[in-house]
Amino acid sequence: MAGNTFLGIRGIHPRALRLAVATTVAVVVCGVGATAQTPDHCKAFGDSITAGVGDDPEREAPGYPPRLEELVPGLAVDNRGVGAERTPEGLARIDGVLAEPGDCLLLMEGTNDISRGISPETTLFNLDRMASRAAEAGRTPYHATLIPRLLNARFDPNNVENQDLVQAIRRLAAERGRGLVDPFEAFSTRSRLFREYYYAGEEDPVGHPNGPGYDLLAAVFADVLLGTDTVPPVPTRLEPAHGASRVPADAAVEVEMTDFGSEIVEGSAVLVVGGAPAPAPVVDDGGRRLHWSYEPPVPLSGVVAMTLRAWDRSGNVYNRLLGRFQVDGALIPRGDVDRDGRVTGSDLVRLGLAFGAGARSRRYDADADLDGSGQVDGEDLAVLAANFGAGV
Repeated sequence: MAGNTFLGIRGIHPRALRLAVATTVAVVVCGVGATAQTPDHCKAFGDSITAGVGDDPEREAPGYPPRLEELVPGLAVDNRGVGAERTPEGLARIDGVLAEPGDCLLLMEGTNDISRGISPETTLFNLDRMASRAAEAGRTPYHATLIPRLLNARFDPNNVENQDLVQAIRRLAAERGRGLVDPFEAFSTRSRLFREYYYAGEEDPVGHPNGPGYDLLAAVFADVLLGTDTVPPVPTRLEPAHGASRVPADAAVEVEMTDFGSEIVEGSAVLVVGGAPAPAPVVDDGGRRLHWSYEPPVPLSGVVAMTLRAWDRSGNVYNRLLGRFQVDGALIPRGDVDRDGRVTGSDLVRLGLAFGAGARSRRYDADADLDGSGQVDGEDLAVLAANFGAGV
C-alpha cells in the first residue's frame, strides 16, 4: 500500500498528453546530449530541498550534498540550492553556476512551479535548457525527479500533477540519454513516509525531508553516481493520465515503462486495465523500454484501475497500482475517499487516519475532508457512513 499512497482522482488532468508533446518539442529544440563519465566535482542545483531546509538543525552543513560526498569517495559536491526557486529563476542563474569549476550538474527542481501555477510545458522546457547548457559547458547533467508532496500541501496534495511531471522528467532523461536520479520512486515506496522521512513543522507548504529523509535522498544520488542499480523499471508515460475524468469509453491506453539501469526481464511485464490483461508490449532500446498501445475490446465504464508489474535483471520489481481514471458519465459516490469507484472499508481507514486533523495538520487528507470544511470530523464520517457500500 505504501507505493499507492499518492494515487487519487481530483478533477480533469490532461497534463500527461501536454507533457508528452512538451518533451518531444524539448528534444527537437535542444539537441545536445551528455556523455557518460565518472564525476568528481558536482554542482547540486535546485530549490530549498537541495538547500537542505527541514534538516537536522544540529548539522553544520545541511541537505543531501554533504552526505553525498561521504557516500562517494573522492567526490566534491557544491550546494547551489536556493529556497523557493522556480525553474524560470533557475534558468536565469544556471550560467553563473556552470562558470564555476566542476564536471557534473545534479538538477532537481520543479516542485515550486506546481505551487505557483507554472505550466508543465514551461517547467519541462526550462529543465531541458538547464541540462543542455550544462552539457554544452562540458558538465554531465543528471535529471532528478521530485519527492512526493505532503497530503496537506497547499497545492496538489494528492500528487496528481507531481506524478505527471515526474513521468515527464523520466521521459526527458531517457530521450536525451541523460542520467536519471529517481527520488520519487525511492520515497513513494517507503512505509510511514511522511512520519519518518519528512520535516514535522506545520508551516511547511510542500514537504521537505528531515535528517533521515536527506540520508535517503543522498543514498539515491550516490547509487546512480556509483552505478548501483536499485530502482525498478518505472512508468514514463500514462494516457489517460492518472486522475483524469470524463475519459471517453472507447479511449485507447498508452503506457511506457523504462529501466535506467539493467534490462527489463523479457516476459516479466504485465499491464492490467480494468481487470483485463493487455497484450504484450513492444520492446525497444535493447530491452530497456516497453510500450503498450491498447484498445480495450469492450467499452470502458466507471472508474478504471491500471496495474503494472515488471522487473529488471538486477532484481528490482515494480508491482503496483499505476493509476485510475474516470470514464465519462461515471458518478463517484460521496464518501469514496480513494476514488476507486466504491465506498468501502479502505475509505473508512483512510478517513480514520486523518480524523480530527485540520488543514494545517500533517495528518490532514484533503480527499477525506468530504464536505470541504478544512477539518476531517464527524460530518465527514457521517457522509461516508450514509454512502457505505455505494459504487459507480
